[in-house]
Amino acid sequence: MNGTFIPRYLDSLPQIFWWEIDELAVLFVCIFLGIVTKFLTYLIVVGLVSTLILSKMKNGKSEGFLFHWAYWSGVPTFQLTGAPHGTTREMME
Repeated sequence: MNGTFIPRYLDSLPQIFWWEIDELAVLFVCIFLGIVTKFLTYLIVVGLVSTLILSKMKNGKSEGFLFHWAYWSGVPTFQLTGAPHGTTREMME
């Protein structure tokens, strides 16, 4: 029986150069804010540094790490309806 070849990185996020799309979104938001506020040079540097920090934070972690981290940190857009609040560390019955 012939086996079917399944690519290893089929479910990976698209990449541009060495950055994934979610990392580039941070850079593009900083560039956009830099254009709007006329502080483009400073916000490009902030965008590059935050993209570097984000890529280092994601390196070696499982897929979906950022969503888990955002829920655990209590970011309001990542709150689940049937789950306790993300910042609750101890629960008592």
